[in-house]
Amino acid sequence: MDQNMTLEQANGLLEEAIKQLENDALPMSESVALYARACELMAYCMQALDGYKGKIEEANEKLAQFTTEAPHE
Repeated sequence: MDQNMTLEQANGLLEEAIKQLENDALPMSESVALYARACELMAYCMQALDGYKGKIEEANEKLAQFTTEAPHE
């Protein structure tokens, strides 16, 4: 897996893999390999989203410091 892949790229590849898996004409060996690839892509996307979630939570904590303080008069 290319660790420099963006979330958007991985998501696009995942969508493509899903479309291919929906094709009933694929041989079983190709379906299994494609399923394994889709699982890798899904894990990569979930890891990337967790990273973004952490950044958003940090930003929200910083913002909360300013919004919960008493207003300056």
